[in-house]
Amino acid sequence: MEQPVDKETAKAKFRSSRLSWSNQAEHKLKQELSDIAIAKCHSVAEKFAECAKANGLMVVFKCRDHNKAFNACLHQYTNDEQFEIYRQRREKELMDEEKAN
Repeated sequence: MEQPVDKETAKAKFRSSRLSWSNQAEHKLKQELSDIAIAKCHSVAEKFAECAKANGLMVVFKCRDHNKAFNACLHQYTNDEQFEIYRQRREKELMDEEKAN
């Protein structure tokens, strides 16, 4: 029978897994990919922003199509398949940099 784990041990274990190097690297890569996607979807984002400025509090109802278009644009660059491609590309870049040094 397993010993019950005290609260502090459980928290420490969760915290260490959450902050491990691989998780931090993956989070950083996702943030980089998100920044790239936002830059690529800039024109769609501007249309949504213009709609939001024009409609104030009614933005939720009046700009729904612009919001959907912006989210669809972001999704095409940030889905799991694109993340895996980006991760492999960055890994290769880092390996090449390391070999060059």
